[in-house]
Amino acid sequence: MGQGRRWSMLELSDVCVTLPAGGNRHRVLDHVCLDVAPGERVALVGANGSGKSTIACVCNGALVPNGGGVSVDGVGGLSRDELARLVGRVRQDPQSQIVSSVVWDEVSFGPRNLGWAHDRVESAVGEALQECNIAHLAGRSTASLSGGEAQRVALAGVLAMHPSYLVLDEALAQLDPGARRGVRGIVRALLSHGVGVLDITHLEEDALSADRVVVLDAGRVVWEGRPWELAASGSVVRLSGLQGGRLRALEALGWPSLGADAPWPPDAGKLALMASEGGLERELSDACLLVQGEPKAAGKGARGLSLDGVTVSYEAEKPALASATLRVEPGHVCLVVGPSGSGKSTLALAASGLVGPDSGAVTLDGSPVRPGDVGLAFQRPENQLFCATALEDVAFGPLNRGQSREWALAKARDALGLLGVGPDLWDRAPLSLSGGERRRVALAGVVAMGQAAFVFDEPTAGLDGPSRSLMRNLVRRLAERGAAILVVTHDVGEWLPVATDGCLLRAGSVAWSGPACGLLDPATYERAGMEPPFEAQLWEALHG
Repeated sequence: MGQGRRWSMLELSDVCVTLPAGGNRHRVLDHVCLDVAPGERVALVGANGSGKSTIACVCNGALVPNGGGVSVDGVGGLSRDELARLVGRVRQDPQSQIVSSVVWDEVSFGPRNLGWAHDRVESAVGEALQECNIAHLAGRSTASLSGGEAQRVALAGVLAMHPSYLVLDEALAQLDPGARRGVRGIVRALLSHGVGVLDITHLEEDALSADRVVVLDAGRVVWEGRPWELAASGSVVRLSGLQGGRLRALEALGWPSLGADAPWPPDAGKLALMASEGGLERELSDACLLVQGEPKAAGKGARGLSLDGVTVSYEAEKPALASATLRVEPGHVCLVVGPSGSGKSTLALAASGLVGPDSGAVTLDGSPVRPGDVGLAFQRPENQLFCATALEDVAFGPLNRGQSREWALAKARDALGLLGVGPDLWDRAPLSLSGGERRRVALAGVVAMGQAAFVFDEPTAGLDGPSRSLMRNLVRRLAERGAAILVVTHDVGEWLPVATDGCLLRAGSVAWSGPACGLLDPATYERAGMEPPFEAQLWEALHG
């Protein structure tokens, strides 16, 4: 195969990958055939554990398949280095692929390792920085970058090697709406210049705006077609791992039946107009879970999780968090929202006692918060896994708090069940699990601790639709048990049905806080300099 091809494309032919799993061998990819043409954007979707990230690794030579092969523009048998040059890969966590301490050095790392002459490296780096609109960051420390900035730097490092194809592996999952829009603009420019893009995503907007969608299930390609064909097939949507407001809106309005004649992706205004013309406003609102429940009454006394005038400074010129005041009552769920770099993760660290404030106080039920008092799931909780098996990892926290092994294992099994991690995965090594499975195991380890307050930092980033729903139900159950919960998120719409309160950060300060229903008002986001999410845009279009 490969050498005789006369057309240009990135092609996987009968690719099989088998990896170790719990002392056995597990087939991750099973005779996968997939292609991406120059200038084409193909969305690859599927449930967590279906093999999407493994395909990303195979495409750019990071993983050699056990069977089948990869060809680029008709040429097969390429070395790993050749594939890495021709097929760039950008991962969900930009910090996992950043190796240098200064932005310029990071972007030049790939070209220099290709052995390019100094002048060629300088030119390529300058062009990549300009393409990604980050030339002003060239001298910055990579450790000081926000999530959106770090993702652009990672993308620039790939583009500097002038790849013919680009694989985005959940590259937008942890970005705010504005940062996502910026990266999408860069990708559109690349497509117009003939770069083919394989976009691995759980985000509906990206899947519904692709040229073509490929659905992966249990390591096999089970469907491919146009976005409207996907949206019209409920059984395929369930396999796709996609689940959210846009697809529910499309189904409620019968939009997929319009097929290629309908504008894609559909925006909030067009959907609202279609609902109005058909008398389907209520159906659309219900389908998108646009709820405006009555806020819970505030309790009396000092119970709950409170931040009072909290300021946190690192080595930067201005504080990461400045005089932040926020209170979460027992049984309440507060969404913390803001642009990348606004201080959300710092607030999460302060609320959990892992970062001490320069001034102000953090208390839980009136007492100062100490490390361990508040359950914390970091932005990438899977990085917290370190034990030999998933079950042992989840039981570690209760054991470390002095509980008996029998009791700790019982709490671990209960927590794993709440997160939808079945017994077949309990004895697996965490690193042998898919990214989504590792995420759920790590979250189970937090839940097993049974604290009175929890902080979840981007808990659904990179998870498929069913796993996102499972996470929301978990938070709802924890709140019903009386826990005070902070959820840091860029995906406001999916959390509105379980939220009671909201808080918007801007440049380290609280720009707005109030009942969660305020998060359906686009004006709320203007205070934080943010783009309103789809659900807020739809609410305004429906109700003015």
